[in-house]
Amino acid sequence: MSMPPASVGVLAPPHSQQDEIDELRGRLAEAEETLLAIRQGEVDAVIVKTAAGAQVYTLLNADRPYRNIVERMQEGALTLALDGTILYANQRLASFLGLALPDIVGQKFGQFITTDDRALFEQLLAEAGHGGGRGELSLHPLGGEPVPVYLSVVDLQDEDQRIISGIVTDLRWQKQRMQELAKANALLIDAMAQREQAETMLRQAQKMEAVGQLTAGIAHDFNNLLMVISGNLELFETRVKDEWLKQRVEAGLRAVERGSRLTQQLLAFARVQNLQPHSVSVNALLRDIEPLLRSSVGDGIRLKLVLGEGLSQCLVDVSELQAAILNLTANAKDAMPGGGSLTITTAETELDAQPDGGTESMHGGRYLSIAVTDTGHGMPSEIRERAFDPFFTTKDVGRGTGLGLSRVYGFMRQSGGLVTIESVPGVGTTVRLYLPWTETFMVVQEPETAVQLPQSVLQTRRVLVVEDDHNLRTLVVEVLKSLGYAVIAAESGPAALSLLDSGTEIDVVFSDVLMPDGMSGFQLADEIQRRLPRLAIVLTSGMSGIPSAAEKAMKNLQILRKPYKFDALSEAMEAALAAVCWR
Repeated sequence: MSMPPASVGVLAPPHSQQDEIDELRGRLAEAEETLLAIRQGEVDAVIVKTAAGAQVYTLLNADRPYRNIVERMQEGALTLALDGTILYANQRLASFLGLALPDIVGQKFGQFITTDDRALFEQLLAEAGHGGGRGELSLHPLGGEPVPVYLSVVDLQDEDQRIISGIVTDLRWQKQRMQELAKANALLIDAMAQREQAETMLRQAQKMEAVGQLTAGIAHDFNNLLMVISGNLELFETRVKDEWLKQRVEAGLRAVERGSRLTQQLLAFARVQNLQPHSVSVNALLRDIEPLLRSSVGDGIRLKLVLGEGLSQCLVDVSELQAAILNLTANAKDAMPGGGSLTITTAETELDAQPDGGTESMHGGRYLSIAVTDTGHGMPSEIRERAFDPFFTTKDVGRGTGLGLSRVYGFMRQSGGLVTIESVPGVGTTVRLYLPWTETFMVVQEPETAVQLPQSVLQTRRVLVVEDDHNLRTLVVEVLKSLGYAVIAAESGPAALSLLDSGTEIDVVFSDVLMPDGMSGFQLADEIQRRLPRLAIVLTSGMSGIPSAAEKAMKNLQILRKPYKFDALSEAMEAALAAVCWR
């Protein structure tokens, strides 16, 4: 709304003092009316007549420097009456609301605020006169999404009229940045957790690998010691006549057998045992050994088999799998001294990451799982983390060697699978075996029976013994001589080849597998077969497994496991010589 220009001129001398007062009152009323019109935005300009001519004053040129700042600032600016009516707003605030300025001025500001935040707005208005109010709320623009803003209001005194000035800051960019930062922080935390998990798995794998290598070395040396002890005891037994002494020798040999079983468990953990995998139906296997499982757990424990339907075959060593299940069953029984329930569950599963309760990674794919679940006392985390460590046990002295779960662990890893433990103290434990499935059925061929040679022919044969351990080499030479062989010895593979190259006549080579000087028994056998293909070879080792790289070199050679008895040594020599004679 526009009003006619106000006219300001030189007053005529009043006729009386009362006339002068009336005229001043009229001009004051006119000035107040003009000011009111200016405040309400109804006046576009004020024209004042002076001696220099008419001067035009507008809101734009009257406060141009300040208005330019307000209009160009990135924050919204507004002036409110005490009841929240908008007296003034800049263009930035209009852009927040998606409206034109004429549609904003004169309206209640509260109607442009989202319903949930209107109570906060009223509170800020009340606080404006007490040092100012500040708060975060949301505007509701025309046809758009709510705009988060920060509103700061303060009470101003304009002559006799109180008004409220406010600054509105757009928080959309800050909110977006905060969301991006929160997302980036969450990704970083997740990446750190994954890295920590990967590092934990790597440390566990490195620890188990290092312990496995150490265990394999200890088992090899221990087998050599057992071989020396058992061999000398056997020699002693053939010469002693006293019955009491014979009983002592037999007791020593039984101790050697127990030591041999112990080293087999160590080698199983080290993943160097000799497995014979076949295609096996896990369900059929469990049904076959169910009577044995029930008798092993006793009457106080309820055994239940939950067998999945339509399971595929898995490729595994049957005897080792049976031993693993029996071992887990025995552990479950010990965890339930007061009775309970034991459930064995089979199922097929797809793994694409580390399974729950696992400490090492494995290849993703299709697996058969065998879960052995008890309702026993469970294990705290510090015990569960060490459950697979060799010789770690919570059982009383004499009740366990601490190698049961270690053997299961080594067997599963060597079979291309994994074993995991999930346990809750006071609730129970689940040990789950993951085995790679297969649809290939393997036919097991029975080994051919070797042709036996007459004893008179065997006793004329010359044997080259290759063994780096002095005590064991001396013993083997003594034993073979007692069996009627002509024997010479060498302490390494290169020394043995030197003897053969010198023309020494040899009929059979009896060599250890693990030897110094950079030549193993497999490498020696490969070199001998290349130079002297008709020379018989027998290998011996305390390691129960054959490295894959050595399988080609081994071919059809006899492998005699330490510690062995004299009868086994004699049979191996006879079989090797017979095989050469009939080639």
